[in-house]
Amino acid sequence: MSDLGGKLRLAREGRGISLQQIAASTKISVAVLEALERNDISKLPGGIFSRAFVRSYAIEVGLDPDRTVAEFLERFQDEPVRANHVPAPVSDEDSTFEIQQRVARVVLMLVVISVPLIGVVLYFTVRGPRPSPQTTATEPASTPSPTSVPQPAAPVNPPPVVNPPDAALGRNGAPLATAGTIRLELHPIGDCWVKLTVDGRPVIARLMHAGETEVSEMRDTAVIDVGNAGAFAYSVNGRPGKPLGADGQVRTARITRDTLAQYVQ
Repeated sequence: MSDLGGKLRLAREGRGISLQQIAASTKISVAVLEALERNDISKLPGGIFSRAFVRSYAIEVGLDPDRTVAEFLERFQDEPVRANHVPAPVSDEDSTFEIQQRVARVVLMLVVISVPLIGVVLYFTVRGPRPSPQTTATEPASTPSPTSVPQPAAPVNPPPVVNPPDAALGRNGAPLATAGTIRLELHPIGDCWVKLTVDGRPVIARLMHAGETEVSEMRDTAVIDVGNAGAFAYSVNGRPGKPLGADGQVRTARITRDTLAQYVQ
């Protein structure tokens, strides 16, 4: 018959560990540990408590816990219990140790069961319900018909411009003036005596030099007298006027709405 208690004691002494140290780390009372070393199972609470104590002791002294528990069961499970044997009461420390082990096993079991369940719940929550075949092909959402906006009327071709009979035409038949005032600009390129009368009102009568400019607005008639036609230059409504003559020549130009085309280039 094997001496399991002696084996435990030798392993403990080989490591230089006291029973008090094992009791402090395993929460098993010193009396129970001493009973184990004496092979006195009458001091053990029996059942699962005894196996748990043997396993904890084996771990502390460096023995294989599974093999040690197997040796304990082989050694003591068939030993008859004396009729007058009363199991030793379980101390508070031993009871606490066993309760902690049971709680640990229950917590471990709950974790093992709940982790896959949580994974399944998260999977279906994130994935969401799959659409049924009837709803796979969705019809385009009906959009409210836009408020009818009146379309712009087709552009009407403007009527052709008909020049009034008295309109003066310039180059390419463009009218020079059909209404309003006519702008005259005098700007000699050399010394030139100039007299200008607009709509019967005298404007200037003096010698103009190159670079000078005189601007006037006429409604009906402008009369220009020049003493050196070759040095005189002018424009009508922004268009250059035709030369009035050569150097030293005296010329007179009578510009009206009817004669505009004769004086512009």
